[in-house]
Amino acid sequence: MNIDISLLFYILIFPGFLTAFIIGFLYMGIMRKIAARMQHRIGPPIWQPFFDFFKLMSKENITTKETVGLLATFCPIISFAAMLTVVMLLPIPGYTPLSFEGSLFVLIYFLIMSSVFFAIAGFAAGNPFASVGSIRELSQLFAYEFPFIIALVTIGVANAFSLTPYIAVNFPFALFAFFTSILGKLSLPPFHIPEAEQEIVAGPLTEYSGPRVAMFELVKAASYWVLISLGAVLFLGANNISMFVLASLSILILLIIFRVVFARLTISQAFRIYWFIIAPLALIDLIRALLGW
Repeated sequence: MNIDISLLFYILIFPGFLTAFIIGFLYMGIMRKIAARMQHRIGPPIWQPFFDFFKLMSKENITTKETVGLLATFCPIISFAAMLTVVMLLPIPGYTPLSFEGSLFVLIYFLIMSSVFFAIAGFAAGNPFASVGSIRELSQLFAYEFPFIIALVTIGVANAFSLTPYIAVNFPFALFAFFTSILGKLSLPPFHIPEAEQEIVAGPLTEYSGPRVAMFELVKAASYWVLISLGAVLFLGANNISMFVLASLSILILLIIFRVVFARLTISQAFRIYWFIIAPLALIDLIRALLGW
């Protein structure tokens, strides 16, 4: 009975769903606040993502006549469910009861599924701006997933495919590929192409409102938590909570710097960078890992 209660606590509270959403929203708030200060602006309060979420939950879902209502409703739910599965598999120092042999590949699969249904949601909106955003989302997905998977598989080969702490100092190209790939997965500069407000309003989320947007905000918050935590454990070797916090904050600061410093690329530029620069570098480390060099 005690084991069941502890497992339930792990899944629901720490480091499970509740922690993923709270820390994810905090990451988003901290990023917006520090980025604003670096640009000589006051910026929103750190708690703004929480306020936005609860405000969206109090609104109603507005469906236009062009929207495929059923698909528009189920896309955020499926994307959300996929991200919850990833959270359950996430390796946190001292808390990995749901990890199993091959869980790395399951984690990669559900991360991709969450992104795919975010793109499908844009097509379901029936809006030209949303469709363009979804096309960009899928194009960028094909660009960053290749080096992202190579980076994780490299660490998997070196670490017996277990989701345990590993210091990737011997695989700097894999570390570089992972970091640049999470910029694309989180749609952060210079890879915030699918959500280019100046061009396509809100990208795939154009025409979305209320709880549907709130659920996608939960998915994004959980994505911050998942990807930063993966980097802290699998690439920076965080094997206790203190190291985990320090490594996670270091990755967050790097993400903030990239957000402030770099301008948005075009989709063709992003594709060339991921496939012709980052991916070949990542392949070098994968080959080294396979050969035991």
